[in-house]
Amino acid sequence: MDATYPQPSQAYIDSCPGRTALWRDDSTWAQNLVSTLPGDLASSLYKQYVFRWEKYVKRNGQSRSANIWLRRQVQMITSAIAQFPTHIENLRNEVKRSKLANDLATQCHNILSSGSEAGATMKSVFEEMMNIPNQWGFTVGVPMQTILPAKGETPVQYGRRVKEVLMASQMARLISDDWWARKLEIAYRRFCEHCRIIAGKVRKGVSAYLSRIGLRDYKERKLANKRALAQMIAKNEITGEEIALLEAVEASVSNPEIRRHELMVRMRGFEDIAQEQGLMGGFFTATAPSKYHAFIKDKKGKAHSNRKYAGANPKQTNRYLGKVWSRARAKLNRLHLPIIGFRVCEPHHDGTPHWHMLFFFRPEHEQMIRFVLADYFTREDRSELRVSHFDIGYWASCFVKETGQLSPVTDHDLIEQTAKRISPRFDYKAIDPEKGSATGYIAKYIAKNVDGFKVEEDEEAGMAANVTAEAVTGWASEWGIRQFQQIGGPPVSIWRELRRLEQDEETKAGIAAAKDAGVKYHRPVKSFLELKAEKPLLEVARVAADSGSWSMFIAAMGGLFCPRKEQPLRLIYKPQENKYGEAVAKLKGITNHIDLTMISRADGWVIAKKGAASAKSGDSRAPWSSVNNCTEDLNDPLNEVKRTVFDHVQRNGIDVDIGGAAAIARGDKVRTKKGEQVWLDKTDIGLQLRISQVVEEYEDGWPGWDYEEIPETEPERTYADIIKSIPVHAGGFTPPSKEYWTSKKEGIPDV
Repeated sequence: MDATYPQPSQAYIDSCPGRTALWRDDSTWAQNLVSTLPGDLASSLYKQYVFRWEKYVKRNGQSRSANIWLRRQVQMITSAIAQFPTHIENLRNEVKRSKLANDLATQCHNILSSGSEAGATMKSVFEEMMNIPNQWGFTVGVPMQTILPAKGETPVQYGRRVKEVLMASQMARLISDDWWARKLEIAYRRFCEHCRIIAGKVRKGVSAYLSRIGLRDYKERKLANKRALAQMIAKNEITGEEIALLEAVEASVSNPEIRRHELMVRMRGFEDIAQEQGLMGGFFTATAPSKYHAFIKDKKGKAHSNRKYAGANPKQTNRYLGKVWSRARAKLNRLHLPIIGFRVCEPHHDGTPHWHMLFFFRPEHEQMIRFVLADYFTREDRSELRVSHFDIGYWASCFVKETGQLSPVTDHDLIEQTAKRISPRFDYKAIDPEKGSATGYIAKYIAKNVDGFKVEEDEEAGMAANVTAEAVTGWASEWGIRQFQQIGGPPVSIWRELRRLEQDEETKAGIAAAKDAGVKYHRPVKSFLELKAEKPLLEVARVAADSGSWSMFIAAMGGLFCPRKEQPLRLIYKPQENKYGEAVAKLKGITNHIDLTMISRADGWVIAKKGAASAKSGDSRAPWSSVNNCTEDLNDPLNEVKRTVFDHVQRNGIDVDIGGAAAIARGDKVRTKKGEQVWLDKTDIGLQLRISQVVEEYEDGWPGWDYEEIPETEPERTYADIIKSIPVHAGGFTPPSKEYWTSKKEGIPDV
């Protein structure tokens, strides 16, 4: 037996001749089983196995239960490892992940190059490239864009151009080392945390919500981020104004206290306007079936391993809940049952997410909404709740189709018995205003998941809430889970932009007078109807946001159930090119789409290190060094800079075309056919042209594409044809003749 493996008490083994043989056979089997796992993980599992083996043998003389436990653990971890199409050791540290990221980006780049040389269509090249991230289960998120049709462009031509632009955006990321490195780092970090969940490192009594290592790493990332922000400033190069970046972040909703205040204001606003309109409130709790839970608690609150656990991680479980919710909400929409409110996602002690939902709705819709949600959230593994399809079928049959109300002959006791049996999975409580407000009911869940404010004990974890709150936020960060989601109502992004706008002169004068008098300023109280009669609707919404009245803001935006497309105010964006050459949207302000637009974000702001010279639009503005014989200033038009770079690489025999020169001038790293990498390096004496045989990093993607109009009868162009048709210019990517407008930021939001 390997001496590095632990073993039970030798005295206990020697006390019975049969135990010696039993341990010899079991230990050999167990060591062979865990030998396929990473060393540290194998050691941790084996140590737990030894503890369980001794416990079960002492209890009943058999080791069968310990062997079954180990086999299940190894199976789940092996399944988690199988998600990676490479050996897990290749992801163990940052150096190995960086090398792997470079290899994957190179594979994608080789597909791109070979496809171009072979005359393949862009679609075929794209599909072949996508096979690589698909093997890893990675999605390639790009900025969501609405591309306006060009003049004279047919629908077929427009649709083809949109697809090509989106494909180009995704391909640009696939040949970027940085994109792959971020994806691999997140995937490996989540894999490690998942293994800790399987191994019992995340549970009540050990480390609730997040493992000790995961919490430590989260705190270190937060501290590193705070230190980095402390060294940065936001500077407006037009006005000269400077703001410490850390102060700006702490004044935003990134600050837990401000975030909690905003959530409570919005929740209270929903409740106020719901009461005005005669709506009632209901509190729903939904969780996943037993197979999604690694550990369960007994009646005494002690955590035990769950034999039904199938190995899902919190991200997968939350995705399951989101899928069920999307189906249930679609059903409610088909039945014309509108709801508004909030959804809070929080973890069980073992990291498994569950949802709390506080909704407002019309009283006559209560029973149907309750049934629809109960039906959908209990469809999977319903039998474990001791509820049959007949029970749910009877509940459904009690509704009168024409009215959506329960029939007068309904057996309410039978329905309540069914509701009680499904309560471990889905629970509902009607809000009684006489016992307390809806906002007060959900306040505990909001505070518990933000900073633990005025929540004495976290009953789930058995610890003080202000201590566990950081573990909860770390859990959400680790798994990329959205903790709070507003359901219905106007978008909060408009509310936040309105609060950024300058106050009217009357308010500013009142604030100044109150300050001089040493008293607190109190805004004159006016109703929505009074303000609407005096001011434009946009100004009414601004006053509502500035005074913190979410209910008035809802009224200004068209009411509780006003569809988004009919709301009077919208955000406006300004196209701005990013490092991938895409014309993504930069938020500028708010408009009523008729005659009034208010700008909430000024131009000219850049991020820079304290004490460093600022750079317009985030680009480096240092002069060229004499190393590359270039004397052009980067403040000159980029066309001239591109030409200077191109002339230099041609004189030195570097295989870079005019498009690559444009990318280098823009700050990208470019690979040549010889496997060299060319880029500009910022040094103390300026920017220098660097050439390397070893590809270390690919920072900013690949130049984008622009497309000429395609006649409807023209055959599908090859990738090489598309590349040849690209007019290279200073910015790399030439946007369509009209502006790109987007309504969402980069990436796909969590449910």
